[in-house]
Amino acid sequence: MSVRSVVVGVDHSCPDLPRRAAGLVQALGGSLVELVCVWVDETSVASGGFAVSVDPDIVVSDDAYGADPLLGLERSMRDVGLPWSAVRAVGDPARELARVADEVGAAMIVVGARRTGLRGWASHLVGGTVAGRLSHDQRRPVVVLPPALDH
Repeated sequence: MSVRSVVVGVDHSCPDLPRRAAGLVQALGGSLVELVCVWVDETSVASGGFAVSVDPDIVVSDDAYGADPLLGLERSMRDVGLPWSAVRAVGDPARELARVADEVGAAMIVVGARRTGLRGWASHLVGGTVAGRLSHDQRRPVVVLPPALDH
């Protein structure tokens, strides 16, 4: 039997999403699944093989992941019970999640629900939600997990 991949979008506003995605996969009996956690830096673009900040004045917030989201992810996923890997990408989150899903032959993509508040509303007006854009452009299922009840 081969291992299937599930791509999970990592977002500062929902730091427990990868663990909850692992729980969903396990609840569905997915013991032969690897989670591929993708963190997309929306404040940078790819240029000549390097990530270049769109706004050099942007400061990384002091949130659950800390300054390096992949190090925070390592702490969060330590005892998740499934194999997982992390990928750092830059640019448009929907496009990058789809690209990684294509690269790994993912069975599905898991993302969090739209951000609440002004930032979520503004993002929705400007470009739509990541989940919405993915669901219209994907051949694979897109699962949207709502915020955890303890938030």
